[in-house]
Amino acid sequence: MAKKQFIESLNQSRCDQFAFTCKGFDLILCVGTFPSRHDTALLESLRESNAKVVYLFTMEDQALVEKSTFFSRYEVGSEEGIFALLAKSFLAQSKLPETIKNYFEALDEGYISAESNLGEEEIEEIEALYQEAQNVLIVLGDDLISHPRASNIAHLAGLIAMYGKAKLCIVGATPEMVVETKNETVLEDVEDIKSFDGVVVYQCPAMSKDEENLLIGSAQFQMAAKVQSGDKINVTINQEVYPRTFVRDDSLKGVIALMSCAKADSSYPYHVVKIVKAEVQ
Repeated sequence: MAKKQFIESLNQSRCDQFAFTCKGFDLILCVGTFPSRHDTALLESLRESNAKVVYLFTMEDQALVEKSTFFSRYEVGSEEGIFALLAKSFLAQSKLPETIKNYFEALDEGYISAESNLGEEEIEEIEALYQEAQNVLIVLGDDLISHPRASNIAHLAGLIAMYGKAKLCIVGATPEMVVETKNETVLEDVEDIKSFDGVVVYQCPAMSKDEENLLIGSAQFQMAAKVQSGDKINVTINQEVYPRTFVRDDSLKGVIALMSCAKADSSYPYHVVKIVKAEVQ
């Protein structure tokens, strides 16, 4: 989904529901972005802010985790479920239309919590921070826009701004992109969360030209993929083969490796891949 469509799907009837700075907030919820890769200006803004930061992502962006009051890793692909849980929790005391109230009552929270790896206690902890705060900002990253269920994710995030006390910041958006929308929010059931079993890479912007030839992963990834630092490898994504050199980075944790690209396309950036050592010529 394009950024403009995603913004329209947030269904905000007022442009002042959008923010383009982290200043002036006492709680910032950051979801679906790796700021040190996607937007270094955003990262600096988050680090300089006096706000409490809740950071939810599939990996630890070390630069932001250190600043975070609360960090949790969710499962790849579960972003729609995450927003359904957050919206239900944040809006529990809000006056909602009957259709939305019924939607949240029918939500299978047990299934979503288990599959997304965001448990009930963690949701309660995030909700407590939300209830304490006066000015809340939700930062929506590129992973949400490229998710196959982007439209419903936007609807759910938009509800928090509409009926709760949050403003919305879309990573990389400018004020010119913001539109007022008068559509009624029609929520869809949360889809079963697709499993990403196996060796997973995350396609992201390269920090330097050299990185375009590398696959960067943690010690855990190294074990899972059965590779060593410095190995020449071939990474296969949907029949396309990418020659890379594996580099171990001990600041990374978990079993997702970073696969830097000169320009990542607009598809969901996580891929289950096949990795084989390249034959030495």
